[in-house]
Amino acid sequence: MGRCRQRRESRLTRVVFWGLVLLTASFVGGRARAWDAATTHAGMTGRALEASRFHAALAHRMGRALGSFEPLRLDVAALDANRARDLVGRLRALDSAGGYRPSAEGVATASAWVRAGSVLAKTPPERGRNHFLEPSTKSGLDDDSGLSGAFHAARLTLDDGATVRAAATGQAFALDGMSALAWLRSPHNDFGLAAFFDNWERALSAETSSRRETALVRALLAMGGLLAVLEDAGQPAFVRNDFRGEFLARESGSAFERWVADRYGAVALPPAGPAVVRPDVESYFLAGDLLGLAQKTQRKFFSPGTLPADFSCDPCDASAARLVHRSLAFPEPEVGGLDLRQSPQTRYVVQDGLRILAYRRLGDRVHFFLDSSVYADVAQAWLPEVEGYAAGLVNHLLRAKVGFAVAGREAALTLEGVDEPLQVASGFRVFVEDAQGERKPIATAAFKPGTPILVKIPANARKIAAFVRGKDKAGEFVATGEIAGP
Repeated sequence: MGRCRQRRESRLTRVVFWGLVLLTASFVGGRARAWDAATTHAGMTGRALEASRFHAALAHRMGRALGSFEPLRLDVAALDANRARDLVGRLRALDSAGGYRPSAEGVATASAWVRAGSVLAKTPPERGRNHFLEPSTKSGLDDDSGLSGAFHAARLTLDDGATVRAAATGQAFALDGMSALAWLRSPHNDFGLAAFFDNWERALSAETSSRRETALVRALLAMGGLLAVLEDAGQPAFVRNDFRGEFLARESGSAFERWVADRYGAVALPPAGPAVVRPDVESYFLAGDLLGLAQKTQRKFFSPGTLPADFSCDPCDASAARLVHRSLAFPEPEVGGLDLRQSPQTRYVVQDGLRILAYRRLGDRVHFFLDSSVYADVAQAWLPEVEGYAAGLVNHLLRAKVGFAVAGREAALTLEGVDEPLQVASGFRVFVEDAQGERKPIATAAFKPGTPILVKIPANARKIAAFVRGKDKAGEFVATGEIAGP
């Protein structure tokens, strides 16, 4: 009869090890980065924009003729002093070689602003603490079973200059965070859903062209932040509550993150797959049909801290397979078909044609790990799907529009791209723009489903613009549209 014994690290060993690490201040990898912000996030976001209707939406609904390539300026004078200081400081810290840092005059293309937002969503890196989402519990980062939050906060006082007061009051990163879904809607998230919709509205309705342009920049930064949260749902550690195994297990941080960044950089990522259509924002992450990105990622892939436990067996019989499955943190992916013959050769668990887990048996020990072959297969197959989800979210956010039909000095306005039941609070808000680029409201028309709204066009109108804000069965929307005057 075969005897199998599972190898587990003792609690005492862990305490001693982490204590030595803290005392020598040699921890350098403990940051919630997931995909590298400056390369992988920026690259995936760029691919998603290319696969979405982003370019057309800017050109046809916001009057930005060059669409993705439209140069836009952030006017810091249009922001309150504290917000301007914070945002400008973070923008200046961006890598000028990345192609998304604005010029000294605060100018960048529309697509560059979105990519910048995806990078700033993880700047400083501790913001990534709120990008975790465990689908079955809908919870965020929770390290109760491992290193204590107070312990890690104390480490930050040594590594990053955080004060003891900041650690004591929770301002230092303490290895926990709100779920990604809660972060999307949090009032503390300056790149969340509220920031996107509020600024998208102001990008059409603000009185001066400078304020409209600045609002559009802020909306695009928020869009990038939203995409960064979704893209992290395509990284296994972020949906398997595995901050420790992915980021704290080695001084250099995530091996997977480094491999993807080194292999693809920001411009060589695989093209996005088809834009994914989902019924609402939350369902891009998780839903009852189990097709949310977080759910699919968790089912398909391992992360370093959720691998099967190493074990010893001599001889290795059927009980070994049962022991492997009992050690799994999550029921999927399954580990089957193991070849447990003695060999120094690395073998792989293969699912759907992808190597998802490496293992090797030497002597009586069976060791599971992830290597560059696993990273290569996962990245090649999964990055396009993650980008397709991100492209779909862009389309979802921009799904609604105001249609115009002009006859003489009268315009018929319709709401398009939304589904009933509808909740529209204030109806159509209509604005006229003069030759100096200033806009003023000329009408607020009650909304009637299926019925065009007729608006008289003033003689001095250079442009007519309108928006409708509300909710449909797919969630919140801000529909916009503008046309040149007759």
